[in-house]
Amino acid sequence: MRTFPDVARRMMLIAKRHRSIAICTTEMMGEFARLTTQAMREDNRQVVQSHLLLMSELLRTADEISREYIDVYDVEELFYGLPLKQKKHAWPWLPANLKQRYVAMWGDIA
Repeated sequence: MRTFPDVARRMMLIAKRHRSIAICTTEMMGEFARLTTQAMREDNRQVVQSHLLLMSELLRTADEISREYIDVYDVEELFYGLPLKQKKHAWPWLPANLKQRYVAMWGDIA
């Protein structure tokens, strides 16, 4: 699995704050989604796509509990706070399985 140094530093801070990786998994997933959305805001396609491809692959191979985590703590957070124009700009970057989850939760971007 690929690692992302910028994300890893923030994840470790969260783990230290909770004194346990097991306890902070949901917060880590949410932070990863927020960093993905921040990269969308900054039009950093390379970071966005690397994050989305990782989550897409995890979703593809996930068990039911893991899919629920991805839905609630990643997909639910994507695009949060972005203006419609930025959402539409980044929408094509989402892999099909993440788009499907997003639409099921929030409806289409348009």
